[in-house]
Amino acid sequence: MKTPLSLSSLKQHLTYNWWKYILVALLSFGLVDLLYSVTAYRAPAEKRVEFYVYGLCNSDALEAYMNRIHEDEMSDMEVLSFQQLTPDDAYGPMQLMTYLSAGEGDLYLLPRDEFVSYAASGALVPLEGDRELISFYDENSVSLQSGWRKETDSGETHLFGIPQNKLPGLYQYAVAKDGFLCVIVTGGNIDNTVRFLRILSRDMITAPEPLPEP
Repeated sequence: MKTPLSLSSLKQHLTYNWWKYILVALLSFGLVDLLYSVTAYRAPAEKRVEFYVYGLCNSDALEAYMNRIHEDEMSDMEVLSFQQLTPDDAYGPMQLMTYLSAGEGDLYLLPRDEFVSYAASGALVPLEGDRELISFYDENSVSLQSGWRKETDSGETHLFGIPQNKLPGLYQYAVAKDGFLCVIVTGGNIDNTVRFLRILSRDMITAPEPLPEP
């Protein structure tokens, strides 16, 4: 015969079994989150451009800028977004390699050391073939020499990145140590990413206007 349910028996049950209910709740939450992640709509690669900053960024300002570009100049994209990766010595390199290996992100702002390493490994798109981008910098008498790097396997030298110090306006939005803007080969939307890079170059080649004196 089963023991009848009472307040004292319920308290005793919870005293020894409370952790089971917490575990079930956590597992249920994790399952729901996983199902949502798997089934949630994600724009196809050719309809999104994602800017990954491996450094510091002014999130509010950068989000506002990208929203404006999305609305005014790249409305054919479903997504124009950014994400900040924190370049800490312990977790940062592993996180960066994971994203790059998985083809996450399209345009990256990388510190110099990471840029040199990934350029040599063949992970970045050569940019010198985009005539409009190169003409823009030539017309503004901007040298991109430091962005040229040798790819180890082929032995060929290409323009793999745009030095951030040539785009002073970008510092108000994002910064990486001796940074370079570069496009990854696995991003899946290279043409539109380079298109966004051209827009970014146009807007950031001049420093922001100083604030008026109070």
